Amino acid sequence: TLPAGQVVAIGYTSGSTGTPGANPKSWASFHASNAGNLARLRALAGPRFGIVATVPPQHMYGMEMSVLLPLLGGVGVHAGRPFFPADVAAALAELPAPRVLVTTPVHLRALVESGIALPPVAALLSATAPLPAELARTAEQRFGAPLLEVFGSTETCVFASRRPAVDEGWSLYDGASLHPQPDGTLVQAPQLDAPVALADIVSLSDGGRRFRLCGRHADLLEIAGKRASLADLTRRLLAIPGVRDGAVFQLGGGDALGVHRIAALAVAPGLDEHAILDALRRAIDPLFLPRPLKLVEALPRNETGKLPRAALLALLGQHDDE
Repeated sequence: TLPAGQVVAIGYTSGSTGTPGANPKSWASFHASNAGNLARLRALAGPRFGIVATVPPQHMYGMEMSVLLPLLGGVGVHAGRPFFPADVAAALAELPAPRVLVTTPVHLRALVESGIALPPVAALLSATAPLPAELARTAEQRFGAPLLEVFGSTETCVFASRRPAVDEGWSLYDGASLHPQPDGTLVQAPQLDAPVALADIVSLSDGGRRFRLCGRHADLLEIAGKRASLADLTRRLLAIPGVRDGAVFQLGGGDALGVHRIAALAVAPGLDEHAILDALRRAIDPLFLPRPLKLVEALPRNETGKLPRAALLALLGQHDDE
């Protein structure tokens, strides 16, 4: 009974790198985005399934997977939002099969490292932060289910997915298309009234139906004529055996040539800074080695796994000069 154009929610960007911005969502746009998610999950779990979500419903990923799917797709959802591994296992056990676990890389790593056994799940779903391929493979082996990673934003909702244990590329949802720009990518999708510009740089393949991420425009670094991206440097850091979590980022206040120093925080019990830098030196150009690199007990992730810049700088003992 709601008009298609009725605004039913306003999603705010996280503000992790700037001021939060409002993104109105219409009833029609939520129906359209839900159709894509439902098609992907039904292909893995069948026509009827139940969901346990470890993400908050006020985050757009949580809204799509734990509010819209039940509301518009006839999907059951557990009423709780479990946090610790034992709570996740208990919540899954309270649902009839087939079950889908909607989670984040932070929660997924905690589940894997806890050694806990989960009730049989039909699929695992991850978003909010990059998912290392090794973690994806380990999770699939441990829990005996395919792990799907979805790609989207508050501005666009989800419009692509991949199975990172076996494929680095992303597949677009039906009706979605990408148009690379010099400073990002224009996204067209059934849920969008007009194309939306994202800062992500992509490389298209398969007639434009698949893409790979090459980093974000703001994350691209150029030093002495050489280029790298913060996202790729972070992936290299996370690939070092013994590094449980980490982030590579730029500091404010560039030098006379406008070059900003690169810093990193890492959670790596049993390793020291020299060992991590030595491993990075073998994987990346020494120009992009993070200095300083600081070992910490935990990264200041918020409840959806994101890392606000101010919190990273505070943990490093720096302040932003920009």
